[in-house]
Amino acid sequence: MTKTLRLLAADWQGGNKSEYYFGAELLSWLAPKNRNQKEVRLPIEYPDNASLLKVNGVIAQKAVKENVQISKRILEKEQPEKIITLGGTCLVSQAPFDYLRGKYKDELGVIWIDAHPDISSPEIFYNEHAMVLGNLLGKGDSELSKIVENPLSSDSILYVGLQEPSFDEQNILSDLNINYTIQQDKHLNYSEIQEWINKNKFKKIAIHFDLDVLDPNSFRSVYFSEPGKDKFPAGAGNMSLLEVTTILTNLFDNNEIVGLTIAEYLPWDAIELKNLLNKLSIFNQ
Repeated sequence: MTKTLRLLAADWQGGNKSEYYFGAELLSWLAPKNRNQKEVRLPIEYPDNASLLKVNGVIAQKAVKENVQISKRILEKEQPEKIITLGGTCLVSQAPFDYLRGKYKDELGVIWIDAHPDISSPEIFYNEHAMVLGNLLGKGDSELSKIVENPLSSDSILYVGLQEPSFDEQNILSDLNINYTIQQDKHLNYSEIQEWINKNKFKKIAIHFDLDVLDPNSFRSVYFSEPGKDKFPAGAGNMSLLEVTTILTNLFDNNEIVGLTIAEYLPWDAIELKNLLNKLSIFNQ
């Protein structure tokens, strides 16, 4: 039987939002259980009210690096054939995708379902989750990229749902030699994605699914639906849940998927209700 490992990786420091921790916990509960799949919970520090410090231009750089290294050690010990990662911020894909690249080499193709390119650097941004793909390509944050043992190649990555990158991100994408299509009005459909897989002869696929790719007007559990906020440092995604469902189910039906990350789940309504319940004294009596 194929050995599939489930990682509960509640990294929140990479996005400097404690709510990512609860989102990962709830995502673990929502994901279908399988007694044949071992689930390992990364011992990530529980959020408190203390402010995270910026080091080398990156918020909580030491903590996020340790979170990645914890994941690396678990994968080296478990040696899975497939990995399900439930996050947490997008940073949780770093160790699993590094591991899968090392295991499957050039047979591995990466589908990055995300509104944002995630190839930022400390020079232009400060939260690590915006740098994870850059780290995996050997760029991004030098402190995090230097612990990547099996860097991805630029031609092994396909963006799905990508919105207009910033000017700085466009320059980095050009430097990394990543081909991409801005998908503001029309997203890549399943047949186009499968054509790319077949053309490149990828036998194994790893999928990074950032929920930010979804339209916050119809799926509210994302960063861009945060209560009380109307200004954000990046643009929201605009895919529908039906579109993503169609793409993912077809990919699983027609390919060997060896990695699936689901990240950036922020269930605001559940969080608001949790905060309300915490204020009721009867729960502490």
